[in-house]
Amino acid sequence: MKPIVFFLQVVAFTIVSVLDIYAQAQENPLELLSYYIGNWGPTANDIMVQKNPKMIDFKVISFEWGADRKVIWSKTGIFSDQENTVFSEGMITYNPNTQKIVWLEYQIENELLFEGEYNYFGKDKVQRVYTVYYAKDYPDIPNPHLKGWTRKYRETFTPTSDTTIHWLTETLANGKWIKQGQNNGDFKAVKDK
Repeated sequence: MKPIVFFLQVVAFTIVSVLDIYAQAQENPLELLSYYIGNWGPTANDIMVQKNPKMIDFKVISFEWGADRKVIWSKTGIFSDQENTVFSEGMITYNPNTQKIVWLEYQIENELLFEGEYNYFGKDKVQRVYTVYYAKDYPDIPNPHLKGWTRKYRETFTPTSDTTIHWLTETLANGKWIKQGQNNGDFKAVKDK
């Protein structure tokens, strides 16, 4: 009889936890992204770190709560105790009209604009799908065989522990999503503790 009571307690606790998370998300949908608040960088076994061990201290993406947790400020760049170089900065917020979590970021040096939205898949797994608007004279546009000055991307962030994620980057080319970037689009990141 004790195993049944224990099982029922676990089920009840799980239901209460899920309902609490759901209630918070209904109150403020950005709470769904709270797992990502902090600074993220390469793991110790990343190719970049293997080539240059000093890179282990670098962080490449940062998320920080804004006022009243109605905005998340995002930055990409190189962050460490020795260097603080911001490549792009942006904002994530909730659009009550579309009922979507939206993202807008601007890359400073190359004058690129990132515009998209976040989708939540449960258990802190999220995907951001976005368009990059390249400047007309941008010299290194990805997939140059495609026409125009915009490209569509999606990044899928899948937690693998309390502080690590698998980060897959893909681009849309000829109607198909293809892996993009270093390590064939696969990157693992770790969050500062």
